[in-house]
Amino acid sequence: MNENKLLQIKATLFLVLLSIFWGLSFPLIKTGLHFSSPIVFVFARFLFTTVLYIVIFFNHVKKIRFLDFRYGIILGIFLFFGFITQTIGLKFTSASKSAFVTGANIVLIPFAQYFIIRKKPNLANIVGIILVLIGLYLLTELQEMAVNIGDLITFFCSISFSIYVVLLDRYSRTASFHSLVFGQFLTTTVLSLLTSILVENLIFKEFKFIISAELIIIIIVNAVIGTLIGLFVSTRYQKEITPVRAGLIYNLELPSAVLFSYILLGEIMSFSQWLGATIMVIGLIISEIFSYFNRNYNSINH
Repeated sequence: MNENKLLQIKATLFLVLLSIFWGLSFPLIKTGLHFSSPIVFVFARFLFTTVLYIVIFFNHVKKIRFLDFRYGIILGIFLFFGFITQTIGLKFTSASKSAFVTGANIVLIPFAQYFIIRKKPNLANIVGIILVLIGLYLLTELQEMAVNIGDLITFFCSISFSIYVVLLDRYSRTASFHSLVFGQFLTTTVLSLLTSILVENLIFKEFKFIISAELIIIIIVNAVIGTLIGLFVSTRYQKEITPVRAGLIYNLELPSAVLFSYILLGEIMSFSQWLGATIMVIGLIISEIFSYFNRNYNSINH
């Protein structure tokens, strides 16, 4: 077996493990919200990540140039909004539903590209978004008028992450890696702190942070594996496999979230929710596969 094949197998394994953990993070965060208000939870998570990043990569951090760092700040704003809306949404909806609604960002990315860089979505993207919207309709039980505010808030998280992905692809071509990463971590930490003080503490009077072993473990695990290691694994190994394979692997986050939500929280989805989730996955797969073949076709004919 040649070296490239071994590297592809290694990359696939790491991305599978990462996607499974990202699925696990949904019920973990849901549990953590019993001890902490949503925004202060995000602050604690990213504060730990930022401090750890400085300790490990101090020599790189001190060499960061502002011209590159500013792009990290822009990315950090969308990353902050994505994590805040996802975490607040988890307070009002189930971990399973949150994972699927968040996963809709995959088919929203082509439309974000259109508004940011004027790249039109293709037919597969349009079919994918239609199926995802049908799936969301069933998953969130909108047909029974049972949709809750958590589902709606989480959908804004999906929109924010789709914009984030497009901007990341754009900025990573020119800016240094550590400038972008540290800029995102620091920006999300600062914005989370300010929002927690102004919104949770002063306006809604819901500021809560009950120190417990369970909460500390959840914050550390999500910060180290989900954020710090997750970013490095996806950045290092995604380029070793095809985009369609990477997209399908990342979709393992969805069934993983359902499984762990059942094991840890006892969450059970209804038949209509399962049907909606299945339709969503089909839409995601269609969008990924046909977009991949469309890119290859265009490259061959040009």
